[in-house]
Amino acid sequence: MMIVQHIVPSLRIRRMIATTFVVLVMSFLPVLSQQQGGSIMLQPRVVTPAEFITGDTVHQEGRLNVPGEVTIRFTPEQDTAYREALRTNISSSLRFTIATRTLSSILRTATAFHREPSPWEAAMRTMDIPTAMFIPSGQQVVQQQINVANSMYVPGVLMRPMGTGNAMINFSDIGRFFGLSEDISPRIRYFVDETIEVHIVVYSTQARIIATVFRGIQGPGTYEIVWNGRDERGKIVSNGDYIAEVRLGNERLTRKRIVWPPQN
Repeated sequence: MMIVQHIVPSLRIRRMIATTFVVLVMSFLPVLSQQQGGSIMLQPRVVTPAEFITGDTVHQEGRLNVPGEVTIRFTPEQDTAYREALRTNISSSLRFTIATRTLSSILRTATAFHREPSPWEAAMRTMDIPTAMFIPSGQQVVQQQINVANSMYVPGVLMRPMGTGNAMINFSDIGRFFGLSEDISPRIRYFVDETIEVHIVVYSTQARIIATVFRGIQGPGTYEIVWNGRDERGKIVSNGDYIAEVRLGNERLTRKRIVWPPQN
């Protein structure tokens, strides 16, 4: 009898201890779950339509900006257009429709300007070379002059142009030297092999004497006289062809054609 009475209190104590442990575990479970899950998740604030239109609702760093906070810079023109849009008494759906149509029109215009050219248009653009491309630059002009001067280089001839120390020879002079072209300049060249009377006269094509360039006695040598294009009265002759005649005594006679004015 004494043994049974001793066992019953011990069972009651065990039940009380177990009940207390279960209560403590149940009370600490929410705290443990919050510590394992991190910070407390807050529900986002619901923004009213008026706040959405008039307030700054741009998310930045995980939060809603404070109304009136400046996060994006706008131009005065954009602010004016925004204010005028707010004053317009139209519904949100109509405002959205108008904005959509405006954006569609802008996109169509931009697409038309920036569309890919057709093969024909691409070929025409390739062949459309501006006139300025054919105008030589200053460097090209100088290079061309240097090349011409180098092509006329004569060793030992110290003359111009361009400070190169070389002479510039005209192609007409080269042709006359080889007998390939006619000398029609007013320069009259002749050779005298002995002391003799020389008479140089310029005639017109009608065989009329226009001017007497020289008359006198000259010794042996090579001479050159340039006719100044004036007649016996000192007046400039008219444009056209003339004949220069060089008489050496009464035995020899040479003629040459002259075109006035002279052609450089």
